[in-house]
Amino acid sequence: MESIKVNSTLLKNVNRKKILTVIDETGHLSRVELKKILNKDGKTVTNITKGLLNDRLITTVGYSSFTGGRRRELLTINPDFGYIIGIHLGIHHIRGVITDFKNNILVMEKLPITPEESKESLIHKIRKTLKFLVESKNIPIEQLLGIGFVANGFFNSKEGIWINSVNNLYWKNIPIVKILKEQYNIPIYLEDSSRSMTIAEKSFGNAKRKDNYIYLDIGAGIGLGVIYKGRLFNGGTHSLAELGHTIVVPNGDVCSCGNKGCLETVASGWAIKKEVKNRIRNGQKSVILEYCNGDTDNIDSDIIFKAFNNNDKLAEEVLNSASNYLGIAVANLINLFTPHTIVFGGHLSNLSSKFITNLKCNIEKFAMPLLFKKVNFLTTGLGDDSAVLGAITLVRDSYFSINEIK
Repeated sequence: MESIKVNSTLLKNVNRKKILTVIDETGHLSRVELKKILNKDGKTVTNITKGLLNDRLITTVGYSSFTGGRRRELLTINPDFGYIIGIHLGIHHIRGVITDFKNNILVMEKLPITPEESKESLIHKIRKTLKFLVESKNIPIEQLLGIGFVANGFFNSKEGIWINSVNNLYWKNIPIVKILKEQYNIPIYLEDSSRSMTIAEKSFGNAKRKDNYIYLDIGAGIGLGVIYKGRLFNGGTHSLAELGHTIVVPNGDVCSCGNKGCLETVASGWAIKKEVKNRIRNGQKSVILEYCNGDTDNIDSDIIFKAFNNNDKLAEEVLNSASNYLGIAVANLINLFTPHTIVFGGHLSNLSSKFITNLKCNIEKFAMPLLFKKVNFLTTGLGDDSAVLGAITLVRDSYFSINEIK
């Protein structure tokens, strides 16, 4: 009898999540439409939506247009169910955002930081960002549903500790959950920035209603996220898909991970910047020197891609080489996993449509032709805000997910 009870509870929770997801993706719809979309009986839909209304997760939003017969009550996600905070510890900025439960962005904040900044200074700026987000809209603490915190690197979600971040020199062994709870004693959710970008694309971006896709984060480093059957796929150790640390140049340059010849050593933002600086300092001519006012220390990805878009020879040589290595890596992904959709994201993906076009050509050159033709390529529209929006999704999805069965 216990097994029957558990299975009944599981089925109810699965149906609850399905109904919430469909309402969320469509904006608003009636119970009859829910019944048709999910192929569920009317009693199941009525009972579950009644519970969701009682829990205030959904609300009514008027009636459908009259087409003969009885007008149907429309259901939508309740924006007033509560508020969610997202924090992204990036390389050059801390980004913060607060939304209502319907993903409406209420406030965004951005504070500058440096890769060499002390942990004390970073913690101070994180707390400052949180305080600004909450107080700018006078949101009562009891209406906060949770905080999503994302950064590059590895973390221990069970102990609430951020183990390390390659991009932030002193961000190591930080008890981030304890720190955040000292300010607001609400649920805290942690995630890597690349995987956060991946889930943001499903909630806010161009991969809405797609249940299976690969997200390629092309930025200072190279990250990857996988959505499988509508959920983020993490593997057995929550460190899945370290694409940037696959070897493409045996015995090549030393990577930040300690290995040699990783993809990040030849195709990431920092590798591209390093190569460009070395070439200019060795005398190669480029308009980049003009763009950086003669100081190579000022060279960044934006300047390099600006030169690339203006057909600068040096920029083209470096970026075409990076594109070639990326093409090999993505082609291998296609040959291994046969994805239907690949989303290009990260800072570099937003700087040049020409670069993305070249990348697709290189992927086609190395992938199996039959498999390449089946891939739908998308580019994110979320820009540099994708990771912090993914932090929002971490919290919000916990209210959609199946409850723990005890």
